[in-house]
Amino acid sequence: MNRQHSANPISEKIMPAARWATIVCGWLVFAFAVGLTLEILGRKFFLTSFKGIDELGGFVLAISAAIGASYAMAQRNHTRVDVFLVRLPTRLQRSLNTLAMVSFAGFSGFAVWRGVAVLRDTIEFGSSATNLEQPLWVPQVLWVAGLALLALISLAYALHAVFLLATRRPELNAWYGPRGLQEELDAELTNIQARGVEADALSAVPQSR
Repeated sequence: MNRQHSANPISEKIMPAARWATIVCGWLVFAFAVGLTLEILGRKFFLTSFKGIDELGGFVLAISAAIGASYAMAQRNHTRVDVFLVRLPTRLQRSLNTLAMVSFAGFSGFAVWRGVAVLRDTIEFGSSATNLEQPLWVPQVLWVAGLALLALISLAYALHAVFLLATRRPELNAWYGPRGLQEELDAELTNIQARGVEADALSAVPQSR
């Protein structure tokens, strides 16, 4: 099958959920950036400070890291060293790419397991943020949800990769191997074209006076 024209069916099903989660996370980061800007201006000009802005930063970082990793997984944007992989026989590449997917699924599953354990301890002891005096389980639920999304995406990819390996499907390396330079270039050109089409559509809308 042609690598340039094939599409991973798992990615097509996963991408909408990963994209919307990332958009929500992006607005969360933007809201924190606005709050942090007001905090800096307040300290500089009004000698006042928002309570717990540093703690909010920690919550936003943890949540955005988990959800961002999910979107990066769906986009195949996680860094992989392929200096030697691309020089190996195709059959061995398929096995190693499958091992990479299974290993990542195992890691993300472990992260969810430990995240749930932390959340349970927080609920059991009634822990709360020092300055905000807010129950810690609230941001931790969002954090664990991001980890769970990553685990589900990774598991879906791992099972699909194992199926492709078992059935000796040639698409395995194209869908689960590291992205090549040409593939990254094609993806960027596609994004540029999509943004150009969107800009043309907006410019064609009549402006109200």
